[in-house]
Amino acid sequence: AMFTIDSKGTILLLNDAAIDLFGYDYNELLGEPISKICGGDHAAKHQQYIENYLKTGVTKIMGKKREVQARKKDGTEFHVELGIKEIKTEDDGVIFAGFIKDLSHQKEQERQLRYRERVTQAAVDSSFDPMISINESGIIVSCNKAAINLFGYPRESFVRANISLICGDGHSKHHDEYIQRYLKTGHKKIIGRKRPTKAKRADGTEFDIELGVQEVVDEGTGQRLFCGYIRDMTVQKLQKARMMKHESSIQDDFFGPSAASTKAMKTPISRGESNASSTDGKSSGRMPKRLLHHANTTM
Repeated sequence: AMFTIDSKGTILLLNDAAIDLFGYDYNELLGEPISKICGGDHAAKHQQYIENYLKTGVTKIMGKKREVQARKKDGTEFHVELGIKEIKTEDDGVIFAGFIKDLSHQKEQERQLRYRERVTQAAVDSSFDPMISINESGIIVSCNKAAINLFGYPRESFVRANISLICGDGHSKHHDEYIQRYLKTGHKKIIGRKRPTKAKRADGTEFDIELGVQEVVDEGTGQRLFCGYIRDMTVQKLQKARMMKHESSIQDDFFGPSAASTKAMKTPISRGESNASSTDGKSSGRMPKRLLHHANTTM
């Protein structure tokens, strides 16, 4: 759509696209102030804008494009992109040509995109397992609440940080190299698999995790994202250590410590010791009281 106005803001010319966009008849706009189609608070201020420019010559919007609100005949307001150009007339006067692009469709697409992003984020946040996505430069572009809680960083500083921030076990300084090597060679070492590794919290403590990585390609831009799925293995590691300790304790109770057993096998037993052991019940086939109590409590 296109309009031309004089220094008083009066519409001198408009095209058919302008008529269709704003819903007026041609004669309803010709000779009217341009403020008639201005949205927001620009309608009351528009003439002042023109006077300020003619007085000072300071070009705030001249020759530039900017987004403003416009108003249709039915009163509805909508976003437009406005570009203004100054034109000198033969009598040393000036007129202004305005070029308008309707942004309604673009704004609706942006609104739908924001809605989908909110829905996607809500679905990701509902996961109990931490999830983090990074770009080709290793920058964190999104994460869920579980990741925030696990690593202890506020979302504002966590998102847009490099993923090396949470890498443990010496991987921090090499992580960007891992990504660039994969992008260059295409050789997958961890993508599509799960593996144990170390991670680091905000307080500097390192802990065991299980990490799974998947690659996602944006069909529109071709940009790659890497989505990491993290499982905190701290509890599982503790449980495994306790189980191994318990099993070791049971073996020691029944068979004795391995070192002591080996020493006993190498030490000869005298006839006196053999007779004594047979009389005190230690080799009579009866189970010692401590082991008998353990067996009764576990069976």
